[in-house]
Amino acid sequence: MVITNFTWDWIYEAYAEHLADAPELVPTIRAAYGQALGAWRLPMFGRFTAFTTVVDTPFVARHARHSREEVRRVLQLPADRPLVLSSFGGLGINGLDHTRLDCLDEYGVITTHRDATDMAPQPPPNLFQRSEAGLYDAGLRYEDLVAACEVVATKPGYGIISEAIANDTAILYTSRGHFVEYDVLVREMPRYVRCSFIDQDALFSGRWRHALDAIRASPAPAERPRTDGATWIADRVDRLLTVFG
Repeated sequence: MVITNFTWDWIYEAYAEHLADAPELVPTIRAAYGQALGAWRLPMFGRFTAFTTVVDTPFVARHARHSREEVRRVLQLPADRPLVLSSFGGLGINGLDHTRLDCLDEYGVITTHRDATDMAPQPPPNLFQRSEAGLYDAGLRYEDLVAACEVVATKPGYGIISEAIANDTAILYTSRGHFVEYDVLVREMPRYVRCSFIDQDALFSGRWRHALDAIRASPAPAERPRTDGATWIADRVDRLLTVFG
């Protein structure tokens, strides 16, 4: 079984200008998918024409194991102000200077770092820099940090969106370039999570307050989706092993 919210033949078809150099790529991917029993399709999905059997699944998402209050206490984060987690993947985002943010008088902003050399030597008040090693040494995981914040600032991807949904955290999102999945995610997000767009100019110049205020003023989505997809899938894998074992 294939478990995903998009298929790579669908993704690569969006780069037609490059496929002339690899005309066998998309047919090869489709043929590989055709060998599967079928697809367990996650929410916020693209086209699934390579499969004869498609079954929709709940969100697969990581859930916090610690309360918001406990995480803030352990990481020495304030309990009396809304917190924003700046989350732009393992490679970060070049050119974003968090010390210039216009929201630090009202919001706390958290950044995580693999290396202390990436941290601002003298951060302004309410900019909280934490190492990834320190997070795990404290017995916490990234999803605990997501749940400890009111908002996560990010580029849309299935993982961070599903994590925000599961932990009731709003999303401040920006564009991510030419990627066909982006349009699907942006279209589907408001069904499941409070979200607001910030353009690249406002993001990099530090003008976050307006978008953050808009998120806080917005109502919660009417739909509260299931986020137990991992358990759902594990149960069905167990059934398949029983049948084919």
